[in-house]
Formats: sequence, C-alpha cells, structure tokens
Amino acid sequence: MSETTYHCPKCDSMEVTTEHHQMFMVNTGEHYCHRTKTYDADSRATCLDCDWVGSRYELKKEKNNG
Repeated sequence: MSETTYHCPKCDSMEVTTEHHQMFMVNTGEHYCHRTKTYDADSRATCLDCDWVGSRYELKKEKNNG
C-alpha cells in the first residue's frame, strides 16, 4: 500500500499545515457553512520550517511505498 506525503515546495519540509475556514451569521452566531476544508485544493497552506505560504495544490506530493 502506498501513501502520499506532502512537502513544502520551497524547502521540501514535511512540516506543513492547511487551514479550515468556517462562516457564521454575524447577528445570531449560527453556523452558516464550511467555506474551506483542509483537503480542498485552495486551502491556505503554510510551512512551519521556512514560513512559505501558498495553497494546498502547490505542495509537492510524494508517493511512499510501505
């Protein structure tokens, strides 16, 4: 079975994060929707090692056999 790992396109670090964005109604605080999920291609991505910022689709993918 192979798994995909994601790496920073700038420094090749695996210490990368993605963001989840939710929207709420201002007047009621009621949840409106999940604007962006962590697995969405346009989710904001950040490298914790070199501070690169971009989108998840820009991360380098590597297949690992394991």
